[in-house]
Amino acid sequence: MFDSTLRQGLVVQLEQSPFLSLISDDRMQQVLKLMAKPTDARLTPVISREICERTASAAVLEGSIASLGNDYLLTLRAKDCRSGDVLDEEQVQAARKEDVLNALSQIAIRFRTRVGESLSTVKSHDIPLAEATTPSLEALRAYSVGWQVSFSSGSSASVPFFQHAIEIDPNFASAYAALGRMNGDIGETALSAQNLRKAYELRNRASDQEKFFISVNYELQATGNLEKARQTCDLWAKAYPRAWLPHALLSGAIYTSLGKYERSVENGKIAIGIDPDFSLGYANLALSYMALERLDEAETTLQRALDRKL
Repeated sequence: MFDSTLRQGLVVQLEQSPFLSLISDDRMQQVLKLMAKPTDARLTPVISREICERTASAAVLEGSIASLGNDYLLTLRAKDCRSGDVLDEEQVQAARKEDVLNALSQIAIRFRTRVGESLSTVKSHDIPLAEATTPSLEALRAYSVGWQVSFSSGSSASVPFFQHAIEIDPNFASAYAALGRMNGDIGETALSAQNLRKAYELRNRASDQEKFFISVNYELQATGNLEKARQTCDLWAKAYPRAWLPHALLSGAIYTSLGKYERSVENGKIAIGIDPDFSLGYANLALSYMALERLDEAETTLQRALDRKL
């Protein structure tokens, strides 16, 4: 029940911070390939530390949950991935299974302040996990498994998990957004628009980053308002300067559709600068170079992707 669920919950909580940057699942899978490991390998402390070093990251976060009589004890430990030194360790106790998500929110807030984020920023980007996702552990588990399956087996295979999350909690905005995105990936445009419209209606039940994600995809796939989608991406990138996704959407979906290939190139460079293993980003950038008849730069871009074995 807790394994993938708490990991997903912690990701949602820490991604509310404009100052923290988490390595994406997609990038971790690329690094695991370079390590000659299966892409679904369990992230043990040893493997996690090597991924941390290979991505030039600052720290590995190790989380655990244990029974303590009738209570639950949550622990979060941050280690420097080069020295192995413990940078921070937090513990929170929950009296019931239903209180675990609140405890996870507390532990994330403590960690953010301990690593140097100001209290004012924490308070302005601090939606409790039950409100940012769902109060149901079972729905959150289905949602987290859905994302794992999407990375390992593709969009179509993930659809039943997001559908199940919505069946458990019909007000789970992020699950509707994820389902709408997967519907769009497999060409089910009507279902995509329907689920993104529902996510948009429920967007106040999501974290700040997820609200941006929902709004942009709603404009792209439900209304077709590219200018509104562009404005939302600009606001997203300004609020979260470490986020690669708004730049990826501007590069691959928005500026190309508007015929503004110079702006597409500009944002494509930013996206792969933030996440050098974002494979689709190289394709977007190369296509925009081709549209501008800058074929040498398109070839160089694709060669960079090949060199990284993407």
